[in-house]
Amino acid sequence: MNIEATDVKGVLETKIDTTAIEVNLIRADLKKINTRLQTAEDTIQTLTSQNKELAQQVKHLQRSSETMATRIEDQEGRSRRNNIRITGVPEKMEGPSVELFVEKLIIEGLQPRGLSKMFTVERAHRVPGKPPIVGTPPRTIIARIFNYRDRDTILQAARVAPPVKCDNATVSWYPDFTLQVQQQRREFLEVKKALRQQELRYAMLFPARLRVVADDKVHFFLDPGEAWQWLENRDPQKKRSPTKGGITLQERRQRSKTRRFDSDTVNEPPQRRNSRQNSPREDQDVRTEWDEVTT
Repeated sequence: MNIEATDVKGVLETKIDTTAIEVNLIRADLKKINTRLQTAEDTIQTLTSQNKELAQQVKHLQRSSETMATRIEDQEGRSRRNNIRITGVPEKMEGPSVELFVEKLIIEGLQPRGLSKMFTVERAHRVPGKPPIVGTPPRTIIARIFNYRDRDTILQAARVAPPVKCDNATVSWYPDFTLQVQQQRREFLEVKKALRQQELRYAMLFPARLRVVADDKVHFFLDPGEAWQWLENRDPQKKRSPTKGGITLQERRQRSKTRRFDSDTVNEPPQRRNSRQNSPREDQDVRTEWDEVTT
């Protein structure tokens, strides 16, 4: 009996020692885990703090970027204030001096009244790019007028003068707006068509503000959606009835959404952009600084 008790005691002591060793190993592992968890928590806390700082910096940079983009857009618009875009002039008709050709075209074609004695075309050139193939519209001519008042006088004359012809091609005259302003104005294209069909007087104010005169009241719209809502509320019966073109206001409003520039237009390839800008565009019914004015 004593021998058996001694053997059991020895076995138990061995197992207890083994268990104690295993417990110590587990404690060591837990200690390492706790250390790693503490390091991870410290790292997470540090990264969270840095992320907040970076988020604030990103917001600041976004605001600065928007401010700079606005200023650049403004400066680009101001640099174009003396420019005129001339479309429809056949290729190579301008000869060796585009400036002299444009001056002659303005004086003899438009015959504007009130030009200053300082009237001159400071610079003029075709939109860069390869000459178009036969059957496609010629490249636009961009002319910079030395005097800003002369530029306005020319555009005013273009509104009332008979169509100017060059080799049986009709010449059109437009202000030189930035791409962003053109995009904003294009969004009002279908609205302006609806206004013309309802024989309402309107004007596009710079850069893209629609002014409508109805019932001896003047209304201003910065967004085409607001203009559509006003048109529909003004005469609910015409909302679903066809207009002169056989299209309801709802259908024309939906069409105006699909006609808006794609957001990637600014980043389109230069050749495609030049091709688009060279051709007469439906939204370029802008003849003065303040766009067309219907009477």
